[in-house]
Amino acid sequence: MNAAIAPAAAPPDSTYDADGEDLAPIPARPLTEAEYLRIERAAGGRRCEYDGTHRLPMSGASRRHALIAKAIERALDDLIAASGRPLEAHRTDLRMRTPSGRYRYPDVFVCPDPPAMLDDEQDTVTNPLIVVEVLSPSTAHIDRGAKLAEYRGVPSLTDYLLVSQDEPAVDHYVRVGGGADHPDEPDAWRLIGYEGPAAAVPLAGLGDLTLGPLYPGG
Repeated sequence: MNAAIAPAAAPPDSTYDADGEDLAPIPARPLTEAEYLRIERAAGGRRCEYDGTHRLPMSGASRRHALIAKAIERALDDLIAASGRPLEAHRTDLRMRTPSGRYRYPDVFVCPDPPAMLDDEQDTVTNPLIVVEVLSPSTAHIDRGAKLAEYRGVPSLTDYLLVSQDEPAVDHYVRVGGGADHPDEPDAWRLIGYEGPAAAVPLAGLGDLTLGPLYPGG
């Protein structure tokens, strides 16, 4: 079921990004969820996440980061095709809303085909199954902290992968209790680490994601 967000009036006070470009303003005062969505949808290609209070500008990714994310999406597409399951993989072309009212643009995620969307704009997914974040020096603490807590609160999510940008290594959080399949159980997750180009991460209902081919030159 879609949970529509009522339209909001434009915020009266705002500041622009520090880079000085003529982009959508990032309000300095706290924003409601509806205000965030209105501004974000009018911002064009400039994307910001939302922490429940403010828009959070997304920093640019390095070439290596982008290549790894692209390879992960391609590998997931191959696993989906081989599995025959009605799923789809995305990079940062769609937003994701968490039950706590936060909005994120994961590096890569997998959702059902068709996914559950927030509203008729069809640009915000609410039921991801697998989320992948490629770690960067400027964002690793968020991926391991705030995002980890938010993502583990998504009932549909079964797997959260934190992928090293420097070497073939993944921290894999796997749901082992609770969630959409077992709503009467408490949420429970297990952390498993994988290292080396031959290591393969097992993904629920999809198969193994081998690390070596995800890295440039791998």
